[in-house]
Amino acid sequence: MEDKGNLEEQNNGGYKEDKNIGAAVFLLLIALTIGEFFIGSIAVDWSWPLWGIAILKAALIIYYFMHVTRVFGSSEEGGS
Repeated sequence: MEDKGNLEEQNNGGYKEDKNIGAAVFLLLIALTIGEFFIGSIAVDWSWPLWGIAILKAALIIYYFMHVTRVFGSSEEGGS
């Protein structure tokens, strides 16, 4: 019976950690979007930094919110 409670604690800890990482990535995406807005407003000719920020944001979304690591990860991790 103790093992079940211990396992549940470990699962909740992993969930909280994932939730914190997701929130941090979301806040980073907000900051990058605000930065893109100001770069686009002030320095209209700066297309390369805007492309770089856009690619970085796309990579963050794909990696953290689309769970690409689960698709290409090993089958031993216990995913469904």
